[in-house]
Amino acid sequence: MKERVVIIGSSITGIYAMNELVKQKFDGEITVIDKQGVLPYNPYPLSKEWMMEIENMEPPLIKKENFYKGNNIDLRLNTKVESIDWGNRVVRTNLGEEIPYDYLIIATGSKLRKVKLPGDEAQGIFYLRDFEDAKAIKKWSKNAENVTIIGTGFIGLEFASTFSKMGKEVSVLVRSGKPLQKILGEEVSEYFTKMHQDQSVNLLFNEETKEFIKDEKGHIKSILTKSGKVLKTDMVIIAVGVEPNISFEIDSLKTDSAIVVNEYGETSIPNIYAGGDIAMWPYKGQLIHIEHWETAWSQGISIAKNILEKRSNKYKTHPYFWTDQYDQTFEYLGYAKTWDRTIVSGSLDQRGFAIAYLDKDNYPLAILFANKFKDREDVEDLLNRNQPIEDGTWEESLHE
Repeated sequence: MKERVVIIGSSITGIYAMNELVKQKFDGEITVIDKQGVLPYNPYPLSKEWMMEIENMEPPLIKKENFYKGNNIDLRLNTKVESIDWGNRVVRTNLGEEIPYDYLIIATGSKLRKVKLPGDEAQGIFYLRDFEDAKAIKKWSKNAENVTIIGTGFIGLEFASTFSKMGKEVSVLVRSGKPLQKILGEEVSEYFTKMHQDQSVNLLFNEETKEFIKDEKGHIKSILTKSGKVLKTDMVIIAVGVEPNISFEIDSLKTDSAIVVNEYGETSIPNIYAGGDIAMWPYKGQLIHIEHWETAWSQGISIAKNILEKRSNKYKTHPYFWTDQYDQTFEYLGYAKTWDRTIVSGSLDQRGFAIAYLDKDNYPLAILFANKFKDREDVEDLLNRNQPIEDGTWEESLHE
């Protein structure tokens, strides 16, 4: 009997695991289950270039429909997994189906954190989690003039950039500190702040929403802040983060807010793998959890390789993310939840720079580089060497 791989979730992890199995000529059966009703798509452009293509309501598909048919992929949309019986290797769905597997990949991604505030049922208040959300945002934005963003993570700031470029009046509520300060430090946070202010984005510091105020049609018309300000708005995007989407029942699965996996993507249950936003994995002696596109992509490929040949591909990839805002691109390699000091190469004033986040012994934990100031390969080589660097050796360390 042919081996059966079942993938729960048509996320980036799920679809690129599927794609790698096809690419490597896996001769078994592949089933992909997803609760959405749309063909698997790339979520990255939804807050950026796709949003600006105002008349385009088609999803940015990863693969066209004929790919699934041509490779005998059993793609089951509008289907939700309710439980996993790992003893019998069966997935149970909301449609009453029992789908058997030999290998199971959990790639359900993340779910939104939501706020609960008076007036939050007003029309014109949006979150972005899936393609239907993106379509609703785009439709509403056609007639919106004043857009307010709640949340200063990457999605919130990318939306601020997008709507500013579309000629809308954009305000961003900043609850504390400055944008991305906890992630990238004070110096870079100040850079992002100035970049957005230079594009006429109204950043309101130390402000939180107290109430959403509706007009007579039930549409959002303003926000009352906790300090008493009334902010006129006809559209609100809430981007206050996500959390792992464990939306099914499964006994004996080891979790720590996310599903814990080893360096091969294996969970605590035999023949079950997990990757992407749902997973927590070992990196340099610690368990980490990263919610970024490239991690999801590379983990999907690694998992597929480990299914094809058990424990053949250790996942050692440095976490990497990028964000495009206005005409600038920022890339980040490594992982630094905390750091002891930073050193700068280049010039923030000239928009070309790299910043290394160092531990107490001057070992680089992570490096941010802006606007192609450094090549990713050089930065990766520096992290791989795992040697301490000093201010005076920073440039030569990137070119050894």
